[in-house]
Amino acid sequence: MIGKEWKKPRSNTRSLNDHIDMVLLHNQELGGWRAPEGESYLDPRAGEIVVFFEYYFKRGFRILVHPFLQGLLLYYEIRIYNLHPNSILLVSTFIHLCEAYVGIEPHFDLFCYLFCLRKKGAVGGSKIAGGVYLNLCDGMKNRYLSCPWNTSFAEWYKRWFYIREEPGSATFCDVGYIPEKRVSWTDQLEYTGQVSALMGLIDWSRQDGPWVVGNFLAR
Repeated sequence: MIGKEWKKPRSNTRSLNDHIDMVLLHNQELGGWRAPEGESYLDPRAGEIVVFFEYYFKRGFRILVHPFLQGLLLYYEIRIYNLHPNSILLVSTFIHLCEAYVGIEPHFDLFCYLFCLRKKGAVGGSKIAGGVYLNLCDGMKNRYLSCPWNTSFAEWYKRWFYIREEPGSATFCDVGYIPEKRVSWTDQLEYTGQVSALMGLIDWSRQDGPWVVGNFLAR
């Protein structure tokens, strides 16, 4: 099952080292990463997780994993590599919007009011790698940043490698885990309390989606 769901990796030590100068990745000793060179099947060691390199790291994923992203993984009962790379950018942008534009910590209830989780189907033949994605809930298109979130990437699911998981992290490394739909995926929180206040506080019409995303990526 696992061999069928995970594709032969294209990441190697050289390709990963090329990104250290871009400040996307620490050196191997400090960053605790390992290229899957010479491996014909997925074989993480104890304390390692599997991630997709530039397609995650260029969209804001880091080790240590942000507590807000860890909370989402626990809430939706998914693993980090179940998420499509577009969803990593969506979460990163939401965190940046809250912190840099609104001046608050990323607000969990607001996120769950705006977004839901959906199955993407077999990406590249896999139900595990990128098998789910975050999307705006019905009716939210004109109530959040206007931005093209669904960028297409060729064979991104082959660019995986291992990285050391920090103690207490909630990213998990159950490499055979196929996510199953839960109530939490589409359980939109009510428009009350702090959510109502925040939606009224933010002037969404004046927030330029591509600018917010570009500002985050530049930082």
